[in-house]
Amino acid sequence: MSDERLIAMGDELVKLHDGFRRELAALRRAPGSRPELREHCLTFCDALHAHHTGEDGVLFPHLAGAHPALTEVLARLRAEHQVVARLLARIRELPGEGDVGAELDQLSRELEAHLNYEEEQLVPLLNAMTDFPEGL
Repeated sequence: MSDERLIAMGDELVKLHDGFRRELAALRRAPGSRPELREHCLTFCDALHAHHTGEDGVLFPHLAGAHPALTEVLARLRAEHQVVARLLARIRELPGEGDVGAELDQLSRELEAHLNYEEEQLVPLLNAMTDFPEGL
């Protein structure tokens, strides 16, 4: 992996987060009871879950080893991942014709706060990294 790519990892995280923000905003603007919306929402949920799983399993352990002072930050981020996971599970459990609007509103609030905090705490560290874990 080139040094140029390593230097930009924090910026890449922001770009990924911005994609999640745009996708969630588009979901929230759509009518809430169509089956297509629910399917689109489930695809979004799967992508977000995969992203958080990668952070919890690969990125956060790597950062914890390199930056022991991040213990509380990483614990908070993991706890926020659990809150988001519970909201995603509730969306998955809605009936096919169910209204996802209220769930998307709550997910949006929780996710936006989480993404902002994660970027504030981690982007500078990620942009300064000279090594990066495999598998992310």
